[in-house]
Amino acid sequence: MNRKFIVTIIVWVLILLFSMYLASQSFAHLSYNENVTLPSNSKAFIATNLLSKYFPSGSGNNSIDIVLVNSTPYEDYLIEQKLLNIPLITNVSGVPNVYISYANFLGKVINQTGSLLNESAYALYIFPEKFLFLLNETHNESLALSEAEKGMPSSYSSFYENFANTYVKTENYTLAFELSISTLNKTQLIALAFINPQGFVTPEYVEKQLPIATAKVLNISPQVSSLLLFKSVNNALESNPKAFFSLLNPPSSLLAVYSKNHTDVILIYTKYSATAVYSNGTFIDEQIVPQIKESVKEVFNGTFYVTGETPVFAELSQLQNEYDAITFILIFAFLLVVTAIYFRSILAPIITLITISLSIISGLAMVTLVSLVTKQQIDFQVIEPMIAVIMGVGTDYSIFLLSRFREELSKGVDKWKAMEISVKTSGKAILISGTTVTIVFLSMTFIPFAGQWGLIIGLSVPFAVGIAVTLLPIIYGALGKKVFWPSKEFKVKPRFEKVAKLSTSKPVIVFVIALVIGLIAGFYVFSTPLNLNFQSYLPNTPAVQGLNVINKAFGENYLNPILVVFNYSHPITLQDLIQVGKFEAEVSKLNGIEEVFGPVPPNFNGTITPSVLSMFKANVGNNNRTLLVTIIPSYKYDSIQAYNLVKEIQSLTKTGYVGGTTADYLAFMDYLFPYYYTLMLLLPVVLAIIVAIFIRSIRIGIGVSLSIILTIVSALAIVYLGFRISPDVGILFLIPIAVYVLMMGLGNDYSIFILSRVKEEIENGEKDPIVKGLSISANTITALGVILAFSFGALAINPIKSIQELGLAIALAAILDTFIVRTIIYPAILKISLVKRVEQSK
Repeated sequence: MNRKFIVTIIVWVLILLFSMYLASQSFAHLSYNENVTLPSNSKAFIATNLLSKYFPSGSGNNSIDIVLVNSTPYEDYLIEQKLLNIPLITNVSGVPNVYISYANFLGKVINQTGSLLNESAYALYIFPEKFLFLLNETHNESLALSEAEKGMPSSYSSFYENFANTYVKTENYTLAFELSISTLNKTQLIALAFINPQGFVTPEYVEKQLPIATAKVLNISPQVSSLLLFKSVNNALESNPKAFFSLLNPPSSLLAVYSKNHTDVILIYTKYSATAVYSNGTFIDEQIVPQIKESVKEVFNGTFYVTGETPVFAELSQLQNEYDAITFILIFAFLLVVTAIYFRSILAPIITLITISLSIISGLAMVTLVSLVTKQQIDFQVIEPMIAVIMGVGTDYSIFLLSRFREELSKGVDKWKAMEISVKTSGKAILISGTTVTIVFLSMTFIPFAGQWGLIIGLSVPFAVGIAVTLLPIIYGALGKKVFWPSKEFKVKPRFEKVAKLSTSKPVIVFVIALVIGLIAGFYVFSTPLNLNFQSYLPNTPAVQGLNVINKAFGENYLNPILVVFNYSHPITLQDLIQVGKFEAEVSKLNGIEEVFGPVPPNFNGTITPSVLSMFKANVGNNNRTLLVTIIPSYKYDSIQAYNLVKEIQSLTKTGYVGGTTADYLAFMDYLFPYYYTLMLLLPVVLAIIVAIFIRSIRIGIGVSLSIILTIVSALAIVYLGFRISPDVGILFLIPIAVYVLMMGLGNDYSIFILSRVKEEIENGEKDPIVKGLSISANTITALGVILAFSFGALAINPIKSIQELGLAIALAAILDTFIVRTIIYPAILKISLVKRVEQSK
């Protein structure tokens, strides 16, 4: 082994040692949410900021929720008291908050009414008794009047004077009373209608009658009046919490925010966001989930769920780690078996898997490196596709090189010379392919939502290429024929010659048929709408079950209403409220509207009532310049109808900002999709140019791009049909985009491998270079296609539906590409494109 090889090995050992160190930290840099934000000038973005700033639901981040089935308000209260003892929890919000808020509002009215009744009772009943007593003792009208007035409400002075004068003159109590009350207004006379004792009464009697009188005035129960009269809500709650929650009966419209169909929700607010992590990668909020569960169990024996961002992400984290390991093992085992069968060797697959493992370590190291450089957590969904891509290309490069090495050995060439030829021929194709794959993935770097995928996979591929063309040849060059032990047969048998000849004999017909199939499949795929609803793709974990219970009880739109925020530069005026009322009325008339909640009733006419005041307080921001209108649509929040409804609402308001999940999705589509459509147009062009430069034929470049697009749309069409993708909701946008980019990169491998061999046969003066090149490379391409299909097909076991669909689509595309496109359609494309060059070679 020469000095150059030794230096290469030393360099790779150093690189891989550093990569292993970075790879060991990679999982601490993963995030289980989508790190993408809307542009700051987006109205949906502005709405979200205004809501966060002026309508804080609690002092902290709401990342955990509790779902309770068949609980009582009193049980909810006990649970909340337990939760507030957990250090990381700053606040809770649920049904008890509605009771307390309602009690505060009702208590003010009860106490105002009680105070008025109390004053009236003392003035109308206690004063006459005191005056008559004092008059009998003193026989002095003036002295008795002044003494009796002490402690009495001052606003009734005319009543006191009239009663005293009339009684002294007539000594008739009834006449004095009736003449005196004629000087009072209706409000002051209210006690007469509800406190009507027989004869003289004592202060104790009046106090006893006040709750009853207040209850009659307000049309509530005497028990509620007694509970809140002349007491603070906190005192009433602490003194008898059971009575508090059993006696009060808040309006159902207020309770509907937290309770519906025997299901209650408690929102938990924490000091840290759902994605905040410790240095070891553990979620901070995740630490309190077990404490929350124990707190609930202490006071509630029914069915409950702990859900929200933190529990969902925590469960996904655990599941993903498990399935990453399972996927890794499955793919490795399959690679080992297929490679062993293909080479009829024990050592060849081991060497292949070693080089692939080194490439994967480099890929995981790239996760850490990118996270450190960009100072962002990496989306966890990158890991499995990254492993699959690295294993796919690593296998491609390894098997492609080993196949050519074996072919040269079969010709009797020396092992080091065979190694040089394999690197010169297959290695060149790998460099071109790797460059193309790298460019394809790096092109995603500037695309929101896909940037991390593109950066990590794009930067990982060069490591796989470098290991394949520098380190791997040294290994198999040193071992020679031992690489293929125990096999002693190195001769390559051509495959699919008859199919290739048939295709090249009728190239135009084959091409036209393929074009028609591609157009039909493409029309179906591109007419299927895209959506951003990741939630519908979550596995059925306990936390996700909790979300489903909420959706079933409250309707899916409960967690995803349309929110319209009005923000003024001045304090809110009556005219502002009237305009918002008109907006609410217009929205209520739209098709697909279930409920509208706002600061005023629809068609508000300017009259301020207690009900209006309550609605206003519930929907005004803490700056007193922002109003909120909540709209519950009857359409599913991620449906085409819901998107159209948001557009209609946006057209109805010039001053309001429309937010909420549906509006965010719509804004994301407007923001993201132009990038994706640009990428979809540019990638085939870039690929065509690279292939054209390599083979010196623009027609072949175009043909390669078209053949890959045919594979992609055909595979997607089958997956859409298989998963019964609804035309009203569509497919998660990331799936077709990822399939498109992945296949543009990986499918290109096979094209370049075949082209490199066809080009070589042309240069060698082969009579039928297309058939010869295709048939000789067929074994390798078939093995690679099957391995690629399994590598991504293994993702079908992942519990996350989006990864399942992605894996199956890539697997299906690989099968179609290997057994149909490369064996039937591709020869026809090459025949049409290379006809002149083939003729010249003859």
